[in-house]
Amino acid sequence: MYGTKRSAFAMILAIFIVVLVALGGVMLLSNASTGAKSIGDNYLRAQAELLAMSATEFAVMRAQGFDISAGNCLENLNITVNDAAGAPAYDVSVSLAYSFRGAAPSNCTAAHVLASGTGKDTMILMDVSVEDHNLSTESIRVHKRSWQKL
Repeated sequence: MYGTKRSAFAMILAIFIVVLVALGGVMLLSNASTGAKSIGDNYLRAQAELLAMSATEFAVMRAQGFDISAGNCLENLNITVNDAAGAPAYDVSVSLAYSFRGAAPSNCTAAHVLASGTGKDTMILMDVSVEDHNLSTESIRVHKRSWQKL
């Protein structure tokens, strides 16, 4: 006459465990996708930093090619770096300002002459800026400032 009473506690516990396992899986997938994006962004940022160092060396080489005694000086340098497919990947902008040992050359604009007649070696203050062309969901911008002996 009396039916056996069965507790629903086991079913509730099983549903709770399934929900916990599903939440754990969702968190794992979320962390995996965030990690993959982070690795890609770090790679592109490292590439931009290396490009800034290369642009610094290239600007020094170009500035050394100018005959300052004849009144010539390099003030700006703009470079577009393409990817393997030939599409623009990075824009590099280099601005140079000088500190001259003697008098500043006449062709150098006043905005690019920090000091003249210092009696010390001619130095260049370089600002290198690297920006990407939407390679990532977040913009990548690297700025490097350095003093270089000419």
